[in-house]
Amino acid sequence: MIAWPSTTPVARWAALALGLTVVFSGCSSSSNGTVRPKSTTTTTSPARASGGCGKEPAVTATDLKPPGDVPLTFTAGQQPRTYRLGVPSSYHKNTPAPVVLSLHGSLGTAEIEDALTALPTQAAKRGFLTVTPDAVNKNWELAGQGRDDDFLTALLDDVAGRYCVDLDRVNAAGLSLGAWKAAVTACAHPDRFASIALVAVEVHPNCGPMPVVAFHGTADHIVPYGEGADPGIVVVGPNAGLPGVRVNMPQWARSAGCSDQKDVERIEPDVEHWIYRGCPAGIGVELYSIEHGDHTWPGSAVPLPGTTRTIDATKLALDWFEAHPKRG
Repeated sequence: MIAWPSTTPVARWAALALGLTVVFSGCSSSSNGTVRPKSTTTTTSPARASGGCGKEPAVTATDLKPPGDVPLTFTAGQQPRTYRLGVPSSYHKNTPAPVVLSLHGSLGTAEIEDALTALPTQAAKRGFLTVTPDAVNKNWELAGQGRDDDFLTALLDDVAGRYCVDLDRVNAAGLSLGAWKAAVTACAHPDRFASIALVAVEVHPNCGPMPVVAFHGTADHIVPYGEGADPGIVVVGPNAGLPGVRVNMPQWARSAGCSDQKDVERIEPDVEHWIYRGCPAGIGVELYSIEHGDHTWPGSAVPLPGTTRTIDATKLALDWFEAHPKRG
């Protein structure tokens, strides 16, 4: 475990959650306001509304229950499971809203994920619903089927049945093991997900075309960055043999129908932005490579060492989701 300093309970929880290895057995910012995803697209198609449109919401944003601060229970397979639901103040029962499914890392919780990413707060400003579930025993199954897969898909169905959801703008994001699970889930159900954002793990599962934006630090000592990592960074344990970004990202590009070739933009002082060329319309594959970045969420307000302030992964992920609705 990493002995990271902490000054708040959230920081101590985050250090515990991020300091442990991803289980392999199953398979605020400064200059970020000007950074935009390159492979953007727009659509004028009408929203594909869910069955929850027209229903009065059970949870709304109030001063007492702001976005992302509403813990709820959902029973899947006769097992009660917990999650947190963020509902923006702009939500209207007759207006289909986009959704972000946000998955925490190994030994994390939904509460930690929300604190690290600030996704519910930032997403609410753009009209997104945020669904942040808890894993059983704080670890996700990495299979594309099974207990956790059934839970996540049933939970999204339940939210779409009770809230007005735009079914063409359901997205997934995750940190560490949660990023891996987000990728596996989206690739197992390409009919459900429009795009994904992956932080600190971008391992490529068997996947068809999927818009993906990823973030990985060259000083990550939990999951290998691979070729190009900082000198002296050695990953040990079950993650040691995982492929790095120079293997993973071309795999995402090829499966999306893009070229292996990429353009690289420098975002001073410590970030390279890789944009893969030749992607089909509505698809994109991009990576933010963070020099000296550790196994953390870029731009997080939680003060963990190795966290860049040059970019904000939450803002960039939401930009990505807005730019990549599901293709018809």
